[in-house]
Amino acid sequence: MKRISFIVCLVVSLVTVPVGAISKEQAAAIIDHCVAIKDDLRDVQRADARARVYIGGKYEMILNGFVKPLNLYLVERNISRTDLVESQSLISETRGEFVNDYVDYQQGLEQLVSMDCKEDAEQFYDKLVRVRKKRSKVDQDMKKMDTVLNEYKVRVLKMKEGLDARKE
Repeated sequence: MKRISFIVCLVVSLVTVPVGAISKEQAAAIIDHCVAIKDDLRDVQRADARARVYIGGKYEMILNGFVKPLNLYLVERNISRTDLVESQSLISETRGEFVNDYVDYQQGLEQLVSMDCKEDAEQFYDKLVRVRKKRSKVDQDMKKMDTVLNEYKVRVLKMKEGLDARKE
């Protein structure tokens, strides 16, 4: 538990310092705890990989198992819903951004884990900051996808209400 608390404090203290400007004490802390830091980064790497597979699979399932079939169904029945087609495009685009940004993040994290933080703590720190920004971008992509999917859901429910009203 102390190790995790130290690592969290170290990372938080490093984040408040501009890139390339770490103190001697921070560099010494990185060097002294290099093995523990890299172990924690590997744990993050494994957890993120599992999460990406799960989340990416869900996005794929929603797109290919619901969005595309519904739009195809509507086209086959000559029901014009350009808003749903536009949503499908936005979902596909957002999914692509998520995949690309995740790959970029994962490659950066892999490079970070393979670095020797005992040799150049400042360069290691700089890379850590860049990787954190990439991870933040992946998080933004997931939030954007949630928004896009919620908008799609609202449009589908609105369409359903309109179709139900026609039946009455």
